[in-house]
This record gives sequence, structure tokens and C-alpha cells, in this order.
Amino acid sequence: MAIYRQLHTTFWKDDFIGECSQIEKLFYLYLISNDKTTQSGAYEFSYRYAQFELGISREEVDRLLDFFVSKGKIRFNKQHNEVLLVNWLKYNSARSPKVAPVIDKELDNLKTVEFKSEVVTNCMKLDYPIKTKLEDLYPIDIVSENETYHIDMILQPEPTQNQHQHITNSSSKKEKLKNSAATSGINPFDFYQQNFGVLAPVVSESINHWVKDIGVELVIEAMSRAVKEQKGFRYSEGIMKNWAKRNILSMEAVKADDAAFQNRQQSYSKSPTRKETLPDWASPENQIYKETPLSPEEEAEMRAKIERLSKPKEQVGG
Repeated sequence: MAIYRQLHTTFWKDDFIGECSQIEKLFYLYLISNDKTTQSGAYEFSYRYAQFELGISREEVDRLLDFFVSKGKIRFNKQHNEVLLVNWLKYNSARSPKVAPVIDKELDNLKTVEFKSEVVTNCMKLDYPIKTKLEDLYPIDIVSENETYHIDMILQPEPTQNQHQHITNSSSKKEKLKNSAATSGINPFDFYQQNFGVLAPVVSESINHWVKDIGVELVIEAMSRAVKEQKGFRYSEGIMKNWAKRNILSMEAVKADDAAFQNRQQSYSKSPTRKETLPDWASPENQIYKETPLSPEEEAEMRAKIERLSKPKEQVGG
């Protein structure tokens, strides 16, 4: 816990701050200077302390939190009551070898995974020497070969040959996903917020699920395809579900699947189209009934009949 927090002198000249109301300015100052703030800019928010120290109601606190979330100044996870100050690391340097380890320790205490991911990504962009890596945020639930067991632990029976093969394949799959997360270096939560909007907790959980299932790289690729098609996040979930169902777990497999699809499309386009032809009996020259013109006498007689029929009948006794 720090005793002092720095406030940049340009704070009051910021256009956004200039348009805020008095209570909004006070609340934002509170968010960046209360005693729960951390070096990483992410911390557990206390409603009780905020109400007491600012002298406002719970409803007003909720309104102000929603306001700054909608303006992109903070992130807020209601499940864990954790706040992330979006531009904190930009104005609070962590280049010092003494400061960076503090952030590593704070990340261990954070519960919101997307906040951890955003902090790590921002530190990478700003070249802050923290030790936590993006892949460290997605642990693989595999028992280490060197892991020791308590003496009172119940021993499980040895797996059969089929079970052993299944475990080996599962371990191989999870290792590939871990490597994918390590090499991508991209934050899927940040990508979502840049392209789809504010990240809701339910969406955050869904992204976590897909990252563990198919890896960071494919999650971002699916979201990129949704953005390209001008679709929402649910469209990208459909893509991810399709890949997972077909065991497509790497970009190489995705590219191979795309190529196969293109080949199928080309083969369909090159196939000869069926041309419908009329049977001989339906051709105009073979029609039984043909229209023939009337002679002058027949035409005159026809006109006379039409005139007689068109005249009104005389009334009887008129």
C-alpha cells in the first residue's frame, strides 16, 4: 500500500475531465488516490469505504462506476469488486527493478483474469521488466512428474492402455494450447474491448473457456473473422465451436481447412452446368395450332357482329 499517489499536472486540462460534473471529478480522483490503489492500477474496490469517505449513497457509487466504465476510463468486475484503471501504468512508471516485482506480487492477488492479462500486456508495451508472462495466466491442469504427494493421499489404480493413450493425447493437446498462448503475445480481452465494446463478466468467462479449449491465437483469429464479416461476438463463438468440434487447434490447421474449403468451392464452380432443353414436341415449329390472319371479308363480317352485339336492346312496348 502506497502512502502517496502522483497526479499529473495535465489532469485538469484534459477535455474529458473538463466536461465532468463536480462529483464525477471527485470520484475519479478517489479512484486514483484511495489507499487501496496499487502499483499495477488494479485493486479490490470497497463500496463501504467509498460511501463513507465520499459521503454518497450506494446507488450513486454504482452510477459513477458505470459512467467511467462507459467512457473507457476504468474496467470494473462486479463479481470480484475489482477495478482496473486503464491508463494507470502510462502515468505511473514501473521501469525500476524495485517496482516491477511489486506488480508481479499484485497480479498473484488479483482474481479477475482479464485484468491480469491487460496489466501484463500494457507492461509488455511499455517495456516494464515484470516477470509474469501472458501464458502464465492460463495454467494447464496437468500433474507434474516431479510433484510430491502427501503420505495420506489415496493412490489411484494404474490406467489401462486406452486410458493411458487418452491421457497422453490430452496432455499433448494442452501443451499445444499453452505454447499457442505463449507465442501469440496478444490479449484476447483487450481485442474484444477494442472491437466489440465493454467486456461483460459473462463474455469474459466465455473467452476464458475458449482460451483453455482452443488457445489464445485461435480465439483472436475467430474474433477477427467476426469483425471482418461485421458480426458480433456470438458469430466468433460459432467459429470457435466448429473448430473445437473438428479438433482444429492451431493456425496451421485453420489454414489447411481454409485451403480445403477454397478447393471445394473451385471444384464446384468448374463443374459443367446442366442446360435445360425443350423436347421436340414443345418447339414452336411443331405446334399443332397456328394463328392465321383473317381475309378482308371475314374481318368485315366480324366487325359487323361486334357492332350488333354492342348496341343496347330496345325496351319492349317502348
